[in-house]
Amino acid sequence: MSPPKYVIGLDIGTTTARSFVYNVKGQVVGEAHSTLDLISPNPGWSEIDPEELWTKVLEVIKDCISEAGLIASDISSIGISCQRATFTCWSAVTGKHFHNFVTWKDLRADRYVNEWNASLSMKTLRIGGKLLYWCTRQSRYKAAGILKLYNKMVTMRLAWMLDHVPGLRDAADRGEVMFGCVDSWILYKLTGKHLTEISNIAATGLFDPFTMQYAGWEFTMFNLPMTMMPKVVESCGDHFGSTKPQLLGCPIPIKAVLADQSASVFGSGCYKTGSAKITMGTGSFLDVVTATPHASLNGLIPLVAWKIGQETSYLAEGSVHDTGVMMNWAQSTGLFENVDDTSDIAKGLDGNGGVYFVPGFHGLQAPVMDPSATAGFIGLSLVTTKEEMLRALLESIAFSQKQLVEAFLSETDYKFEKLVVDGGVARNDFILQMIANLTGLPVIRPDTVEMSVWGVASLAGLEVGMWGNKEELSKLR
Repeated sequence: MSPPKYVIGLDIGTTTARSFVYNVKGQVVGEAHSTLDLISPNPGWSEIDPEELWTKVLEVIKDCISEAGLIASDISSIGISCQRATFTCWSAVTGKHFHNFVTWKDLRADRYVNEWNASLSMKTLRIGGKLLYWCTRQSRYKAAGILKLYNKMVTMRLAWMLDHVPGLRDAADRGEVMFGCVDSWILYKLTGKHLTEISNIAATGLFDPFTMQYAGWEFTMFNLPMTMMPKVVESCGDHFGSTKPQLLGCPIPIKAVLADQSASVFGSGCYKTGSAKITMGTGSFLDVVTATPHASLNGLIPLVAWKIGQETSYLAEGSVHDTGVMMNWAQSTGLFENVDDTSDIAKGLDGNGGVYFVPGFHGLQAPVMDPSATAGFIGLSLVTTKEEMLRALLESIAFSQKQLVEAFLSETDYKFEKLVVDGGVARNDFILQMIANLTGLPVIRPDTVEMSVWGVASLAGLEVGMWGNKEELSKLR
């Protein structure tokens, strides 16, 4: 058998599906993109048509192979990176979906979230967690003592769907429903298997990273049928199977699957415990690789980064909802015309003129954790200029990242060597320099922003021997 020469990285985001063919030098030799349509049938609802998603995913896989001048048999393996906490349910009998994907942005279950958080059951759970933590000092009980439900968790949205989609609850009770996030649905369509990769399911709120099992108490408390859940598997290996022969002309092994943030961390070379990465896109994420799940009092979420053989790495993740969103708003209100000019505009001022911005369009997240907070400028005067307002907005993005970094470091003994930063907003030199100044840390921006798709492609390539180890991958970045 000839040595592996090409691997595909498939990245399925909220609004795009992208597929890249990489050669042994880590170079892109073929790529394809397709836009995904978000459906909003009611205010606060956010959906994706599962069949349309599947059609476009298959299309970009075929197109990137074609653009590379290759055929399916030239591809040694596929790696898949997926948006997290976006789910659907489909029939185990017919394979047809019961409802559209409910995305991580969807707010239809907001009433469920608020009522359950205020319920006696949840209050009792939190009290019990605090007592058990006092007795045992185990981190999982510390997490239980401050547990709150959020819309971005799958739990309440799934409960809502079971209560409102005609026939879904009855079919689930008969054991005829398959639940899955984007990774499960695409694997099912590609291979026929009902699986979920561990970093993807860990981001749903239905999986306990401390026990590395489904959170059984949730299924009981919220009346969620366990029979609909997919089998949880490691991040890479033979268990995913291969694509059905008729789809691409011949089977291609699927060797790796990761949630998007895990893939981005891996692709950035942040393998070691204590590695820290910030993604600044629509929102911002600080992800820190940890040796064990991190129970936080500052709103950081314990997740699984990846499980590769005997190696399991975890993430402590803090998020800020408004980053790129604020840049879009500032542009739409006339604070600037061209986003590429914003860094120079800010650097051209001596200061912010005493103006500050509170980035709370969607509340304030970690470590403040105030969903009722709103956005606004402070310190405006009759002589305030729009350039000073823009600088204040850019500064607020940097201050938000500083808060996330300090929130994590205040709870642990970790020391950061550097911050790896990517995402569209990371192109702004003023913001990155301010983050470096505020944190006292070197800020590294990779040459490419395609970290998620490269991360999962490189893991798939490692699995088939296209690259020998992580050190070899680091030299390719």
